[in-house]
Amino acid sequence: MKESMGAMNNEARSTIRGLIFDSGGVLIRTVTPTPRRDLERRYGLPEGGVDALVFDHALWQEAQLGHITSAEFWERIGQELGLGAGETAEFRQAFWSGDRLDSELLGLIQALHGAGYRTGLLSNAPADFRQSVDQMMPGTFEPVVVSGCEGMMKPSPEIFALTLERAGLRPEETVFVDDFRENVTAACRLGMHGLWFRGAAPLRRDLRALGLPAPDPVIASVEGIRAVIFDWSGVMERSADSTYCAQWEQRLNVAPGTLPGVLWGAECHLLEVGAISLDEFGEHVARRLNLTSPEAGRKFVDEFYTTDWLNDSVVAAARALRSRYKTALLSNAFPGQPEWLRDQYDLDLEAEFDVYINSAEVGLRKPDPAIYTLTLDRLGLAPEEAVLLDDMLRNVDVAHALGMHALQFVDPTISLPQLEALLGHKIGGNPAD
Repeated sequence: MKESMGAMNNEARSTIRGLIFDSGGVLIRTVTPTPRRDLERRYGLPEGGVDALVFDHALWQEAQLGHITSAEFWERIGQELGLGAGETAEFRQAFWSGDRLDSELLGLIQALHGAGYRTGLLSNAPADFRQSVDQMMPGTFEPVVVSGCEGMMKPSPEIFALTLERAGLRPEETVFVDDFRENVTAACRLGMHGLWFRGAAPLRRDLRALGLPAPDPVIASVEGIRAVIFDWSGVMERSADSTYCAQWEQRLNVAPGTLPGVLWGAECHLLEVGAISLDEFGEHVARRLNLTSPEAGRKFVDEFYTTDWLNDSVVAAARALRSRYKTALLSNAFPGQPEWLRDQYDLDLEAEFDVYINSAEVGLRKPDPAIYTLTLDRLGLAPEEAVLLDDMLRNVDVAHALGMHALQFVDPTISLPQLEALLGHKIGGNPAD
């Protein structure tokens, strides 16, 4: 899904002169959750508690606005945990140790810069991040606007206006890329072409749709791959898009943007590790959507997913690969997924794949590294002997961090040829065959 100001005509496409990128969650991302999970165990915090401690802290916004320094912010965190200065420094280092710079995305930005496009950076971050940009990405961005240096932050219109002024760009000439929808929406309201970031692969497709040069990366073949691991939703089956969700929201008479949080938020994560039942999930859906009963909630979920979204070419590719590779399905799923897919698509998952991992059955979900390790153990392979196809960037990031090969799935016409390039041969199921 992407936010935009509407259909782009050829004249509008030709006017784009610059691109403004967010940093955290886009260029720099947490590619492995392990260091933060370790901190949670060490300090007795629940899963996700370290992120909440930092990013939900009232003083984090103060640091992003430049009202306090990073040092003052982390000193407060240390005090709340009862840590001394040395322990606080260790905590801070460990917190960020799972973050990495996306070299593929940086290469794309540098290519656009080399093609004559203005490339800028707009980041909600403490003031000292400005120096980090110069150290990590010298010469790539001009301007660099950091909220902590300006005393304002996204989605404030003022910081967008400031960035455009320093870049010498008009809104209609500018593409803005961010991983937070509210920031993308704010940019669109000002007349910019806003793109919601989900990874370099879908971003390339979105940029090409706007008429910008964004060729796919050259992928070299790799020897020694013995297994291909597929995700289900978004790969074997297309995911519900924003248009489909909006149609249902209108039918249900709920506010725009309601359904993603209801269907794929925290309760869904609990369902996907078997912590709640389908009946309990139905109660949650009914409550959030003001339906008459838990049964009505379950009925809505069933109806929502009855559309035939099967990617037949990907199913065919998975079947063709079994003559040369082991195959696995690694799915963040719900209890009873095999029965549901048998009824919906006449697919027997146990027969289609050598290994089938349902998160709800094993009590783990991606991007937890443990579920990748479990999958590899059942395949009897080392990380470097497997490649993962998954549409979610965070899942791909963790696979890479573990030493696996991984491709972010966009659609069959893009991603199956990339898989062929990685494997070094053609496979069945490719629409181009």
